[in-house]
Amino acid sequence: MIQPSTIGPLVALCGLTVLASFGLASDWRTPKLTECTLHPQIEARILKDVSFWGDAGIAEDVALSVCAFCDLDTQQQQQQGRQRDDSNTQQEKENCNKPQRVLIQNGTVYLNNLVASQYLGPFEHIGFLVELYEASQVYQLPDVEFTYWFGDNAPSYTMIKEGSGDTTWPWPPSSSSSSSDGSSSDGSSSSSSGKRQAVPAVLAWSKWDANSALVVPYSGAFRCSADSWDSLEAQLESLAAVDWGQRTEVAFGRWNGFCTHYIHWMKTADGEVMKCPRTHLNSISAAHPDLIDAYDLSKGKPVPLAHQNKYKYIVSTDGWSISSKFDKYLLLGSAVLKAASTRYGFYYDALVPWTHHLPFMVNSSGDIVEVVRWAKSHDAAARAVAEAGRRFALRHLARPARLCYLARLVRELARQMRYKPSCASRQLCVPLVQELRFLAGYERTRKSCRYAEVLLRYGDQDPAAALPLSQSAQPPAAFLADATSAAAAATAFGATPEPGVVGGGGVYATPPRQLEVIRRLHEGGAAWPRDDTAWRQQQQQQQQGQQGQQGRRQQRR
Repeated sequence: MIQPSTIGPLVALCGLTVLASFGLASDWRTPKLTECTLHPQIEARILKDVSFWGDAGIAEDVALSVCAFCDLDTQQQQQQGRQRDDSNTQQEKENCNKPQRVLIQNGTVYLNNLVASQYLGPFEHIGFLVELYEASQVYQLPDVEFTYWFGDNAPSYTMIKEGSGDTTWPWPPSSSSSSSDGSSSDGSSSSSSGKRQAVPAVLAWSKWDANSALVVPYSGAFRCSADSWDSLEAQLESLAAVDWGQRTEVAFGRWNGFCTHYIHWMKTADGEVMKCPRTHLNSISAAHPDLIDAYDLSKGKPVPLAHQNKYKYIVSTDGWSISSKFDKYLLLGSAVLKAASTRYGFYYDALVPWTHHLPFMVNSSGDIVEVVRWAKSHDAAARAVAEAGRRFALRHLARPARLCYLARLVRELARQMRYKPSCASRQLCVPLVQELRFLAGYERTRKSCRYAEVLLRYGDQDPAAALPLSQSAQPPAAFLADATSAAAAATAFGATPEPGVVGGGGVYATPPRQLEVIRRLHEGGAAWPRDDTAWRQQQQQQQQGQQGQQGRRQQRR
């Protein structure tokens, strides 16, 4: 029989046991995954893109040649005597603020440059960072280094020349950095068969065949916008509630009226140059109002994306590049009519025309009329296309599939690295989790994406949240907006970093001073380290040291 005097200690003991058990349970995390499976054609796209470097792989000098994208010294010389303002040159806007250098080391994602604050905000850039961070928390990612390009198209700098297979990359490493036998000056082999491709790994969400860029999901449109793919997926019950038989038998489309530059390089099967879909469909719709209601917004009333499923057929055309809405249209349960294009996204290889969507502007610029007539006269087949498209999207475009794609791409790209990426040899390494925390609180970017989805789930228990911003022996204080911050920057970056805050339950917090340094780096507009120059200087010093050792050996003989 339990005595009253023992009840208190027993309760206390049980409480400790419960608390201990609770602590273990609350701190437990699913181990990071190492493998996942993609649709075979989507997997094949990764392997095809990465195979561009062949057996030669990517040497460190090639990877760092991307640093020549942005020549701040030249820009400063050009601007001497003029007051600097936000009307920067097109070269600065493109080359200094569209590439995002990324390095992954020991599973932690770092940024090696920071975009100037006046170019922050669009979800094209931020969405990829959020999705990459989530991928790094779900999967064990290998050491790798690459550049993400957040323009509408893959850069023309990475185009593949017809015939030779070389690229238009204008900043190849100097000839002194690679020897005639195919080995780079860092001692790594750059080729066991085939030639070395002197172009770094650049990731983009839209590309064409004659480009060496690696295609990735358009993460911002998938997860950040108010009408994102993820948001529509959450409304699937209401979207599916509109029965096929209740939908209007009209091909519907709305968009801004502009035409991308590459349309005029395309021809339809009749030999004619393709007309701009977004303007040409205005006249076709006016001529066939019983079939098509596809206008630009200057001529047609807007309809919210989630309400467009009242039509049996939805029309999709390219914007400046691939349509950011095509993926979403597939969720609506309507048959999607897709205009022909030379551009494609990460999953397009897995799509089958007439199975997942209805192609038009293939035979002629006006063949959409025949396609809609076919759909109306083959209602069951058109419905099957709509259902197959939705089923494809749910299986292969949902967030788990996108995270798997990024993990698989990074893993295959890492196989091409002929050196070990390390923050120890980079002038700037900002842990991605710290950048996301900054963006989540910065006025210009705090509404650009749903940061809490990843920061609340992973950020508080990510040790990288409390790391110093760089392991470099030379803190890049010169990147800051004003010289008075140099002392604080040296503390945040250098040998005496401010310690990260570790709270109860192993919760990691980023020191406020580090977030302030990140802000200054963005607002300074010059956080673009020339690691390529530093690498060459290091190689020259090593070479001189080796020559000195050889000379001393000869003297001793």
